[in-house]
Amino acid sequence: MDVHLIRAVDFSAHTYQAVLQIVTSFPGPINYVPSESEVEINEAIEKEIANRESFELGLQPPPLASRKIELSLEHRRHSDRAPVEFPVKIQLATWDSLFDVCKSYRLAKNLPKEALIILLTDTANEANWFVGMDQNMTHAFIHTADWHHYFEGLNERFPIAYEIAANVLRMSTLKSPVQLQNLYHTEPRGCISDLCLHKKQIVLKMRTADICMDCMNFIASQDIDMRLVTQVVETFEGIRKHFLATERSNFLNQPSRLLVKGYTHQLILQDYGNLPLQLNPKQRAIYCFFLNHPEGVRLVDLVDHRQEIGELYHRFSNQSTLERIEDSLDLLLDPLESNLNETLSRIKKIIEKTVGRRIAPMYQITGNKGEPYKIPLNENFVQFED
Repeated sequence: MDVHLIRAVDFSAHTYQAVLQIVTSFPGPINYVPSESEVEINEAIEKEIANRESFELGLQPPPLASRKIELSLEHRRHSDRAPVEFPVKIQLATWDSLFDVCKSYRLAKNLPKEALIILLTDTANEANWFVGMDQNMTHAFIHTADWHHYFEGLNERFPIAYEIAANVLRMSTLKSPVQLQNLYHTEPRGCISDLCLHKKQIVLKMRTADICMDCMNFIASQDIDMRLVTQVVETFEGIRKHFLATERSNFLNQPSRLLVKGYTHQLILQDYGNLPLQLNPKQRAIYCFFLNHPEGVRLVDLVDHRQEIGELYHRFSNQSTLERIEDSLDLLLDPLESNLNETLSRIKKIIEKTVGRRIAPMYQITGNKGEPYKIPLNENFVQFED
């Protein structure tokens, strides 16, 4: 079964790749197909949400018929995940307009009718739901923004990946949204079918990552490949383990062990469900250099360590020629350029997105101007694997 995950332009490409890595790490008959290009949500409007109660309350789903939102306001893209402060302005679209994006993608790519399409977008929807599916159960959307509001310290890639797997199971099992509504649990059980109109109830779903016996019996009564169900359940279980590990870590304020794996020094957070720290070759070269120097190094002195940094960069780089690698290294270590500071800033943001704001400072490269920069993580938490 092909499931096409299409990315809206307002959804971070970095987070999209991280989500894709999670769902594709559990083998089975579901084949997740990445989108070849980003798509626009053209009919979104801007709306102000006055208070926390309105922000967290989902409404009954709208009828699946065209309707207009009679406002014309400026489109705004979100580039980070700052805490939600009220009143807050959001981008809002009708369900129909989100499904239209999926239908246009299907036509453009000439996809067969049995292919499933899931749109990932930061644009909110008129019923304020996390997810929605069309009448034919072949198109769906997932609202990718604001997860940090409900899950402090948990990287948003995990609840998004959960909703992708859950949607695939629903779309493969059910014939219409009406059938889905008959399965909804208005009182949360920690089941995939919990309605979660009070959106904070989603936390229970993530903590249990379960399917109740009523829903399991329904699934068993349908004509469905049980390997697909197994793949979804294994995805849920992998996400649940990470959620619980992150909860405990945040409670104890305890960092994860950092495994520096193999010749290319892949960075793995072992106690966060073997979560990879996804840095590009240049970022990884700088980060691994500082891991090798727990005593710290002043930024102005990095040029004196060019050979060591260069050896790491050459090892990790996918540049086509040695000349391009050397040019990139020259730019990185040139004190008159801003490339080094930009690289450090990007590393900082990636770490914060990966482990959350509370734990991030332990892993970030930090220091004061003119003084040595270092990674505060205790050396006992760093393991180098040959």
